[in-house]
Amino acid sequence: MALDYDLVVIGSSRVGIYAAQNAVQLQARVALVTQTDKFFLPDRVLANCSLGETGRFNYQLDNNPFFSLSDRVSLATAQAWAKQTDARMQTKNSLANLAALGVDVIVGRGEFCRLPNLAFQTDKRKLRSRNFILATGTNFAPEFVGCHHPQDYLTLHELWQQDLESIGQNLIIIGGDPAALELAQTIARFGKKVTLVTRRARILPQEDLELVLLLQAQLETEGIKICANSMVSQIKTIDGQKWLQAGDRALTADCIILADCRQPNIAGLNLAGVNVKCDRHKVHVNKKLQTSNPHIYACGDIIGGYRLPNIAQYEANLVLKNTLFFPWYKANYHALPWTTLTQPNFARVGLNFESAQKLYGKDLYVVTEYFRDTDRGQISSSTTGMCKLLIRDNGEIVGCSLIGDRAEELIAFMALMMQQQIKLDRNPMRGLTSLSLATTYLSMSEIWQRAFNNFYRQKLQQNPKLVKRLRSWFSWRKS
Repeated sequence: MALDYDLVVIGSSRVGIYAAQNAVQLQARVALVTQTDKFFLPDRVLANCSLGETGRFNYQLDNNPFFSLSDRVSLATAQAWAKQTDARMQTKNSLANLAALGVDVIVGRGEFCRLPNLAFQTDKRKLRSRNFILATGTNFAPEFVGCHHPQDYLTLHELWQQDLESIGQNLIIIGGDPAALELAQTIARFGKKVTLVTRRARILPQEDLELVLLLQAQLETEGIKICANSMVSQIKTIDGQKWLQAGDRALTADCIILADCRQPNIAGLNLAGVNVKCDRHKVHVNKKLQTSNPHIYACGDIIGGYRLPNIAQYEANLVLKNTLFFPWYKANYHALPWTTLTQPNFARVGLNFESAQKLYGKDLYVVTEYFRDTDRGQISSSTTGMCKLLIRDNGEIVGCSLIGDRAEELIAFMALMMQQQIKLDRNPMRGLTSLSLATTYLSMSEIWQRAFNNFYRQKLQQNPKLVKRLRSWFSWRKS
C-alpha cells in the first residue's frame, strides 16, 4: 500500500518544528500535526533565558561601583522584553514558514490507529507514513499525594502568563533541576524573596559536589533559601496565604511555583493501542530512540532527562537518520555538553568525577584550575569559578565540569575535542614545551591552557625516571 509521507511529526514543540524543518530539507515528504488547538505547544525556554539575562544585568549594577542603581530594569520591563524576544523567534519558526518549506502543517489533534495499517488519524485525514516522531513535550503535574488544588500553585507554563510583578514578594519554587535553579536566581535578582524546595539531598545531585557547593553558595549569597531533602506532601491556601508542607517543614508564601514533576504530554494519542510503552514520567525508548513500536520514535523531554534544547536537537537529528534512512544509529550522550544558565553558569560534558573514578581507577588525572588565576577573570571581576578536567594517562579527555562566567560557551571547545577524539600529548616534556591551545589575549579560554599545563606537570611529577633524565641533562649542559 502506498504511503502518504516519509515522516509524520506529532507536536508543534520546539524540537518538533526543528525535526520537520530538517526532514523537509532532506527532500522528505513531511507532515506536522500541532497536537494543540494553538499554533505552538508551551515552551518558554527562550523567554526564561531572556529574563535571566536581564536579571544578570541588574546583578552587575548592584555589585559594580561604576553603575548607578537607578539604571536597574524593572521586572515588568524585563518580562515585556523577554516576551518580545520569544515572539520574534516564534515568527522565525512559524508554521507559515514551515509550510513554505513544503511541510504539510495540520493544526489540531489526532490519535494513532493501527487498523488496517498504522496511521495517525486527525479530524479530517488519516496520515499514513513509514515512521512517526513523538515531539509533544511535557506538562507539569504534582506527584505528591497530599491535599492540593490547581489554584494553589502555578506551573512554569502558567507563571509566564502572569504579571510577574503581581504574584507577590515571597515565593516558593519546587524543584532542583536546571530550570528551577535558573528561575530561582532570576526572580531573586528582581527583589523577590525566594525559597527553593527540592526532594533530593542537594541540588544537581548528578554533578561533582565541589562545583555544586560553589553554585549553592552563590545562590544563598543572593538570598535564596534552599530546603533540600524536603518531600512536598501537601499544598493549601488558607486565608489567601499559600501553605506548603515539605518534610518536617511548614512554609508559607504569596505564590508557589511548580518547576518540577514533569509528565509527558501524551493524553489522547492512543499509545496503548499501538503498543507504545510509557508511564507517568516518560515515553520509553531504546538507544535508537525507538519506542516499543519500531515505527514510532520519540525525542525531547518527553523521554525524560533535563529539558535542554541542544540535547533535544541532537536527539531529533539522530531520529531523522534512523527514520529517513536506516535505523542503525544509537544515541551517545557522552560528548554532548549541557549547561545550567545560572550565574555563574554550570556546564559539563562527559563523565563526572565519581563515574570516571569508578571506570578508570588510577588511570585518571584530575586537573583543577580556577577562574581567579586568569587575567580575564581578574579584569572582568569574574573570579568565582573553577574547571575540573578528567584525563586518562594516554591523554584522552573523558569528562569536564565547569562553573564560571560564560561556561556555556567555554564548554563547547571541550565537547568538540571529545567528539573528535582529540587527545593531549601523552609525553609531558613535549606538552610543556608546546602551545597545546592557540588562545588570544585576553580571553577566558586561557583556563584551558592552564589546565593542559597542569596535566603535563602532574604527569611529569609521576614519572621519576623522566625527571631524573632531565636533571642529568641539565647537569651535563652546565658542566
